[in-house]
Amino acid sequence: MAETVEITALAHGGDGIGRIEGQVCFVPYGLPGDTLEVSVVRKTKNALWAKIEAVVIPSPHRRETQCPYFERCGGCSWLHFAYPAQAEWKRRIAADALDRIGGVKVRLDWVENENQRQGYRTRATFHGDGAKVGFYAPGSHDIVDIAACPLCHPKMNAALARLRETGPKGPATLTVNPQGGDVLVWTKFARRKLKQYFPLAQTPKDEKARAQFRFDGAPVVNGAFSQSSLLLNRLLVRTTHEMIGEAASVLDLYCGSGNLSLGLPGSIEVSGMDHNKAGVHAANRLRPGAYRVGGETKMRKLLAKGEQATVLLDPPRAGAKALLPALCESTARAIVYVSCDAATLARDLKALAAAGWKVERAAAMDLFPNTPHVEVVCRLVK
Repeated sequence: MAETVEITALAHGGDGIGRIEGQVCFVPYGLPGDTLEVSVVRKTKNALWAKIEAVVIPSPHRRETQCPYFERCGGCSWLHFAYPAQAEWKRRIAADALDRIGGVKVRLDWVENENQRQGYRTRATFHGDGAKVGFYAPGSHDIVDIAACPLCHPKMNAALARLRETGPKGPATLTVNPQGGDVLVWTKFARRKLKQYFPLAQTPKDEKARAQFRFDGAPVVNGAFSQSSLLLNRLLVRTTHEMIGEAASVLDLYCGSGNLSLGLPGSIEVSGMDHNKAGVHAANRLRPGAYRVGGETKMRKLLAKGEQATVLLDPPRAGAKALLPALCESTARAIVYVSCDAATLARDLKALAAAGWKVERAAAMDLFPNTPHVEVVCRLVK
């Protein structure tokens, strides 16, 4: 049975929020200001989930999309959400998570590049079944066959067209150099035809040194993490360096290939640690001896030594829960915490606040436009 719902807010994951007979209802692709006709597809004791059957009154922020795959493809979910409202809601969602989960009330600066809201992706994972190549459909492993993505850089879309000709099976992560001809491909199985089209294609079993290229002075390594956009990554590096300031020394945890610390001035003593050997070795070639391979156990030991003036960390989406006791007791003058998930960041900030750490400055940034994702960087002092 169809229900009418007015969308009044947005959830952390990007779904619209409304109420049906007083019960919270989450509606994918619903926008604040929408009045929608929906059908409920899932019920729990505390909430409902519904899909849109018709837009009765469109939100003033709803816009037409030029992408023929939108809503069928899981590559993005906010392409229909106009700026500047999209940016304001990202900032609000992040601020709400910090307050509601972490008890942290702070003004979030907003950082974006208005000229790179489309065509920015330089890294993406595509899936193939031998015939279709594209992104998964939302909430499934069904492949949506796509010719091009409006969020992908032109060089990425060109690489996708070449990938299609190889008839790939399984996932393949492509990373393109927006200022060069390099195309890295990381996949579980690299068939001969794939390597013919992509000489830098590699697998975890490949015995050769990892293929890489350099962008903005940092290595981009095949199979190692890099931001979805090397172009928008500049916002993250700049903001992080501003928050580090004039520190005498920096301990860079979860350093990857040195993205956030290789560009720091030579006057700052840098030491870093990450579990990814290829990334660490690539960073060490540019700043010899600064980076070491190690997991969270070794990271805790480094923190306990208390030798660095500033601790910089950029953990995965799950956050830095394993390091919290050592972070809380750290004798560093400042902690700069970079997070791609405001909820886990808020959880960790709550523990740090209980140990006497205070957020001195925080910024939210748009590194993945036209999606609900938002990056947050905080500087904490005792």
